[in-house]
Amino acid sequence: MVTSNDKSKYNATNERMKYKYRNHIQRAKGKDIKTVIEDLKHIRVFEKFMQFAGFQTFNNDVACKYVQDLFNNGKAVNFITSNLRAVKDFLNWLERQRGYRSKIIYDDIDYLNVSRNQRREAKAQNYQETYKFDQIIKTIHMMANKTEKDKRDRAMVSLQALCTLRVSELRTVKIRNMIEEDGIWFIDVNPKTMSVKFAKHREAVFIPLADDIINNVVSWRNHLIAKGFKKDDPLFPAIDNRFNQQNLLEQHISVNPIKSDTTIRDVFKRAFTDAGLDYINPHSFRKTLAKYAQHQSPVFLNAVRQNLGHSSIDTTLSSYGKLSFHDQRKAITNLFSVNTNLSINRLY
Repeated sequence: MVTSNDKSKYNATNERMKYKYRNHIQRAKGKDIKTVIEDLKHIRVFEKFMQFAGFQTFNNDVACKYVQDLFNNGKAVNFITSNLRAVKDFLNWLERQRGYRSKIIYDDIDYLNVSRNQRREAKAQNYQETYKFDQIIKTIHMMANKTEKDKRDRAMVSLQALCTLRVSELRTVKIRNMIEEDGIWFIDVNPKTMSVKFAKHREAVFIPLADDIINNVVSWRNHLIAKGFKKDDPLFPAIDNRFNQQNLLEQHISVNPIKSDTTIRDVFKRAFTDAGLDYINPHSFRKTLAKYAQHQSPVFLNAVRQNLGHSSIDTTLSSYGKLSFHDQRKAITNLFSVNTNLSINRLY
C-alpha cells in the first residue's frame, strides 16, 4: 500500500483508460462533471492501494484486501460504499475493453462489496433537527430591514420559508424564475437558468404563509426591477462593501450572482443565531415542510412532494418526513389516551 502523498505518481496506461472512461460516463451516461470528478477521485484511491499497478492485475484477492484496507484505515462506511460503487462501475466498464477482456474476471468484481449490516449502517441517518414554522417566521420578523443587504437577506430567508429550495437553487434563482399566475406566486425551478439537482424541472409554489413574508420577496423583486435589473439577473445578487470618495463605507449592489453556497448559509446562520436559535442549515426547511405535510391531507402531501422535486413519495416520507421523537411519542401515547380502558394485553 502507498503511504506517500506524492501526487506525481501515476501509471500512463491507467491514465489513458481513465480518460476514456471519463468521456464514456460524461457523454454516454450523461453524468454531470461534479459526479465524474468524484468517481475519478474514488478510482485514484483504488490505484494508490494497488501501488499504481496496471488495472489488469485486479482479481478477487485484491478486491478483498482493498475492502479490508478501507475499513482498517478508518474510512466512514458511507465513503466506503460510495468508493466501492465507483470502482465497480469502472471495472465493469474496463472488463469490456480491448486488452482487459481476458484479464479481468467479471465475477471477481463482485468481491468489492460490504456486508448487509455494513450497508444498513451506511444508510442509517443521525437524528436531524429542524426548525418549526413559528420559529422561522419569528426569525424573519427579527431580521433587520434597513439597508439593501438587509432587504436582500430578509427576502432570501422568506423565499426559503415559502418554497424550500435547495441551497444551489436559492443562489442561482433569477428574476425571471419568480412568476405570478392567478394571484399565486411560484418559482419556476428550471435547469436552463438555475443550478438544479439532476436537472429536474419543477414549479415550487409558495406555501400560504403570512402576507408580510410573501411581500418581503415580492417587494425585493420589484426593488431590483426599479433599479434596472433584467429578467436574467439574479434575484439575490452579490452586495459588496466599498469605500466611497469621502472614505465612507457604503454597500454596492451588482448584477453578479452570489458565487458560493457558503455565503447563502452564512446569511441563515447570522439570522437564526441573532434570533437566539441554534443554526440549522437552510436545507432543513425542506424537512420542516415535509414534516408538516405528513399531518395534512394526501393531496397536500403529494403537492409538497412535487414542490420538493421528489419523484417518489417514499423519499419525502422516509428522508424528509420522518417523525421527530417528540411526535413519535405523541402519536403512540395518543392511542392510549383515546380510550383509557385500552391496555397492552388487549393488543394481543
